[in-house]
Amino acid sequence: MSSRQSESRNSVFTRILCLYGLYTLQANVSFLIGYYLLPEGFMRGSHLGAIAEFVAAPESFWPKLGRTLLMNIGIVTVLCVLLNLMKVKDFYLGYVLPTFLGITSGLVLGTNSFAVDDLSRYSVREGLALGLSIGEVEMLGYILVIAATVRLGIYQRQSWRRWSDKFLKVMDFRDIRLSRQEVVLLAVGVLLVVFGAYRETVMAMNL
Repeated sequence: MSSRQSESRNSVFTRILCLYGLYTLQANVSFLIGYYLLPEGFMRGSHLGAIAEFVAAPESFWPKLGRTLLMNIGIVTVLCVLLNLMKVKDFYLGYVLPTFLGITSGLVLGTNSFAVDDLSRYSVREGLALGLSIGEVEMLGYILVIAATVRLGIYQRQSWRRWSDKFLKVMDFRDIRLSRQEVVLLAVGVLLVVFGAYRETVMAMNL
């Protein structure tokens, strides 16, 4: 293995560890804020709550799975890639998404703001198992997609402060070269998101 390949691999896994660590820290802090400082169901009237209700509305398996995949793959996963097309200096905008998802998921969990279920019906172990096999699997999938596609940075601006600055094209699509590790992680990330959506749908059908 060449030094360049080794550096690329190490960089990819460093991105994953940093992004997942940041997400976990923010999710835990947001959970505590939601649990101790906000009323139960606080997020149900928000735009995120409306989206969750839309996804959960179908009563049969395949329409429910279709809506879940539309949200998780067609919107969130695609957004992970599209944000990575842009960077400010050397900061890829895809890195912002785990922060947003960490804060919102922590608040939803801390305030028990789920659209179709109530955490009180689960034991601590059952709730933890469901969370790890659905939400955390999907989140890890998103992070793998983000970490694998940071080299897509086609548009760049040099300042956070000067809002008049425009994103300038710094490379062409044909110049993008993902490493083998990045391609594999991208595929695994998408598969994890699909698996999480399947688990989420199965759980919803068993309510």
